[in-house]
Amino acid sequence: MRILALDIDGTLITSQHVLTEPVRSALIRAQRDYDIRIALASGRPTAALGHLAAELELKTYGGYLLPFNGGKLIAAATGEVLSETVLDADLIPQLYDLTQRYDLNILSYTEDTILSERSDDPYAVKEIDITGMALEVVPDFRALSALKLPKCLAVGPKDKLIPLEAEAKALLGERIDAFRSSDFFLELVPKGIDKGATLGRLLELLGLTPEALIAMGDNYNDLGMLRLAGTSVAMGNAPEDIKAVASYVTCTNNEDGVAYALEELVFARS
Repeated sequence: MRILALDIDGTLITSQHVLTEPVRSALIRAQRDYDIRIALASGRPTAALGHLAAELELKTYGGYLLPFNGGKLIAAATGEVLSETVLDADLIPQLYDLTQRYDLNILSYTEDTILSERSDDPYAVKEIDITGMALEVVPDFRALSALKLPKCLAVGPKDKLIPLEAEAKALLGERIDAFRSSDFFLELVPKGIDKGATLGRLLELLGLTPEALIAMGDNYNDLGMLRLAGTSVAMGNAPEDIKAVASYVTCTNNEDGVAYALEELVFARS
């Protein structure tokens, strides 16, 4: 058995958020004929993974979900939560104050909604479009410290996110990790949480080594799993420094890059 860890946005689906038939068919074939289990590893919340898990028949073939950049690990067949980590409550007002210093909006999540103080933020609208989740406006984001939040997401232009990332690491780096998942999203997650760390736990649970892991991604929040995997695949649309980490570079997400990589690395070698 092997595990295929797939990022979603920029990797599994196109820029128009479409799972193409060539990619879907290749992934069904990998599960059905090659004893591969798919792990959807994404910064997205759990609710935004459900339709893709259904299209890829993860429940039937025994796949896994890693929402919140690995903040949760869920067995698709049963819905069992195998691991979960949340932000410490006192971090929420601190992260809020940091984002306000850069005039940036900050989001978090319930199981079903995106939480934000602002209803008209265009970058929050991008997250709504990507996830398909509804926006819930909250009067005071700092009050969300009463909830168990798996992550926060700072949203805005890249030229503000880059210095915010540096300051968040300098001030809170012993308690959080911060990394960009796109040019306008900065992930703020509990320390030690990334896709690679959670996939490492999954491999341990299954009695597998990293050689049994194939990882495909396109951005900085994919670095952990790309470095862990015995076979690492960067998308053609990935930044050059992401490609440099990977052992193989495939076509872009708009050119069925996942299907192309499977053909070259799995189907043609069996």
